[in-house]
Amino acid sequence: MNTHNDQVIDFIRSQFASSSASTSKYEGLCNAIKIAIEEDILLPGSTLPGERKLADLLDISRITVRNAIDELVSDGQLVRRHGARTSVSEKVRKQISNLVGFSEDIRSRGMTPGARLLSAESVEANEAERTRLKLGPGDRVIRLHRVRLANDRPIALERAAIPHSVVKSPDAIGPSLYATLDALGMSPQRGFQKITAKIMDEEEAELLETKVGAPALVIERCCETASGIPIEYTLTCYNAEAFDFSNELQR
Repeated sequence: MNTHNDQVIDFIRSQFASSSASTSKYEGLCNAIKIAIEEDILLPGSTLPGERKLADLLDISRITVRNAIDELVSDGQLVRRHGARTSVSEKVRKQISNLVGFSEDIRSRGMTPGARLLSAESVEANEAERTRLKLGPGDRVIRLHRVRLANDRPIALERAAIPHSVVKSPDAIGPSLYATLDALGMSPQRGFQKITAKIMDEEEAELLETKVGAPALVIERCCETASGIPIEYTLTCYNAEAFDFSNELQR
């Protein structure tokens, strides 16, 4: 009985063999692996057969295999970790129409949310925070800077500001900001968010364990209570190689 790894190899070999005669071996292997991912033959997090094995089975050079894998790593479909084999990217799909916090969102996908705190301080609000949170000159906020994790994998950088009138101390905020706000009777009920694209700088790439210039999606979010009290202004930079966004549309 074939193992799943045998099935993966058989599928890739079949797709590679059916490539057009005008398609290069490099492109043929790229396409075969992409189709295996799209059709869930290669599942998120699963390990790709080794370069030597693929080269031998497909009768191509290891350089061709390596170039194809490099291309898919650059596209964000594969992940190559130091000291380990190449695996399929575990992308997290985020529903952008739901007003939920990071922890709740990740937990709903069967993963464990986490956070690595970089800084937490009580400071005077800057201009953007005053505008979004409808604060006056000299008003203060609790400002958080965190790396957000899914199954211990860093996938986002979060900068959040909460009015001092809502939360008095950084120590009062637990791992889940929304759970903290709920406990204070200040649950977010309405919000506005804007999504923009960017490329990561050196600091962002290092914290998210990816390369400088990697694609990122930034969500700017402002939330308020049912009575219209602004309670959160957040900028979250998501690693686009680990995260994608979906939205249900109706007419």
